[in-house]
Amino acid sequence: MSKVTNTVLLLQMFVLSSTTYKSYQTSIHCTPSEPIHYPKSTEEVVNIVKRAIGENKTVKAFGSRHSITDIICTDGYPVSMKHFDHAIDNEDGTATFGAGIELQDAMIFLEKNGRTLISLPTFGGITLGGAIGTGAHGSSLLHPTSISDQVVRLTLVDGRGSLRDVSDPNELNALRVNLGLFGVIIDVTLQTVPLFKMTVHNRIHADHILTDGRTALRWAAQHDLFQIWWFPSQGDVVVSKGIYHDGTNELGNDTTNFIPDTDFITRNLVGTSFETLQETRNTYAMYLLEAYTKFSLVERVVGRAPIFEEHRNNGSAETWNNFKNPATGFSWRLMSNRCQRSCTWNTDSIRPKFLIEESSIAFDLEEFSSVINMIRKVLRQYPAAFPLVGLFIRFSIPSDGLMAISSNRSTFTVEWTTPMRWNRYEKPKDGIGAYQWILQEMVQNYNGRPHWGKNGLHYFNRDLMASVWKDKRELFVESMTKYDPEGIFLNKFGRRLLGTSDQVDKDSKVYRCALQDYCICQKHDDCGLLQNCVNRNGFNICKDLIDLKLPIISIVN
Repeated sequence: MSKVTNTVLLLQMFVLSSTTYKSYQTSIHCTPSEPIHYPKSTEEVVNIVKRAIGENKTVKAFGSRHSITDIICTDGYPVSMKHFDHAIDNEDGTATFGAGIELQDAMIFLEKNGRTLISLPTFGGITLGGAIGTGAHGSSLLHPTSISDQVVRLTLVDGRGSLRDVSDPNELNALRVNLGLFGVIIDVTLQTVPLFKMTVHNRIHADHILTDGRTALRWAAQHDLFQIWWFPSQGDVVVSKGIYHDGTNELGNDTTNFIPDTDFITRNLVGTSFETLQETRNTYAMYLLEAYTKFSLVERVVGRAPIFEEHRNNGSAETWNNFKNPATGFSWRLMSNRCQRSCTWNTDSIRPKFLIEESSIAFDLEEFSSVINMIRKVLRQYPAAFPLVGLFIRFSIPSDGLMAISSNRSTFTVEWTTPMRWNRYEKPKDGIGAYQWILQEMVQNYNGRPHWGKNGLHYFNRDLMASVWKDKRELFVESMTKYDPEGIFLNKFGRRLLGTSDQVDKDSKVYRCALQDYCICQKHDDCGLLQNCVNRNGFNICKDLIDLKLPIISIVN
């Protein structure tokens, strides 16, 4: 091989390494042709879009990349909106924010101005642009739960490089959950409300309330905030009920700590523990961790940050102490938080010790008992643990957003988080067969809608998106084409939505495609080492050749 060829190959490798970026937990690999751009003004965004038009390339704007789908990727110009973090308190009860501002920073700004939002997503580290791109949501059957449904105006740069201000409600309905396919969102104007406090109380109940004839749904309809963590191996749920107060006079200054900071040692210890338990298929120990998580949601436990605690501002520093349950404080501080300094998924070691994967499917509220019973049926045959957050169940009122997971129907979502294996390319997660069966049945038999920023890419393949969104997709694409007639903002994700391509952005090391839900297994090699692809009840799943699992039992009651 000549020196010239070697030099060319080295340059190609350098360009690739300098342009590649990933999702926050590294499962999605984006390989654009251009390096990430960091514009600081609307004019710079316009210039990037017009340059892409002239070069026949595409553009994708993103924020914190807190999605595990290739919705964040582009073939052309990736644009970080991190510098668009401005905040303006308007005189008409609205507030305007740059698309790159993180949710918690926006809420701190509103609090200082005596305003807030009526409901919030759980994680405060997402950007507002990303939140409305994917429809991030909280939990309530009394109030709008997503940031998208609180939007009253958007400013964006469209596919012609023109700046557009959108406030017409019909147009906004297509843009509320825009999937990044309409343009580069510059700023977002939200409807705010006067600052108020909330009292929230977490309690443990037997899980028969999920299917005893409407108890859970009756409670959901009675509370401003209502969410459930279900721990099947325990036979228990933790129910979180929140009541809004008028104004800020109620005593209490408590906050949630649901997504806490973790130090390097803790991340490595937790990651090593989960890896060991998954490698040995120690189901009993995973059930014990479910119990540990359950109790951490209602009382102080050793080794875990309190779910609610008192927040004090001493002028020079903020402090948190004194476990609280029930807890009273500013509503937004009890609904949402972010890890301030170091999140569990930080990759600050040679081998990342604790990365996660997320699954989340939304259903019509009428399917509530049926979906719960289906999950129980699967777990009786294929035991699996949910040690990190249990099965997290949240609720939403109908949304006007065309592509919102709660579009035109009262909705509940079932979601769970699983620890990623250190060797995720060959070794399966403990319980993978149950997870695969549950997800497939959710979508196929219960008209489940996958959350746009979660789930493996199988749930965003061309045929499945056409089936799930058949009554919405045509209207969405019609609106999208008006803003981007030449497809400047299309990526592989968008082309699958249009039905023009099957391609995905994925880690090039992936070849056992079923391990991270890139596919449903068709052959044994799609599954992990020492696994076969088998069919159960009409669904293909990955099964361990040697089954060491214990039956699912209640180990605490």
